[in-house]
Amino acid sequence: MRTLLGQNLTRRRVWIAAGLAILLIAVHGSILYYASSHMAVSAGIIAGIVVLIVIKHLGLLGPAFALFRRCRRKP
Repeated sequence: MRTLLGQNLTRRRVWIAAGLAILLIAVHGSILYYASSHMAVSAGIIAGIVVLIVIKHLGLLGPAFALFRRCRRKP
């Protein structure tokens, strides 16, 4: 009886986790749909911001800035 109850609890947890994941995806989709319909922002600007965020998170902004400063100091 215990294994049957344990399997039911595990199965229930899987269904709850799947439902929460679907709910989370649906909420994010509706927020993005609402925001995109109310903002007139160019896709190029959004792409540029995404690229800048990726570069910043990868840590490439610091070395690029240091290289730029070294190039400016040379006469």
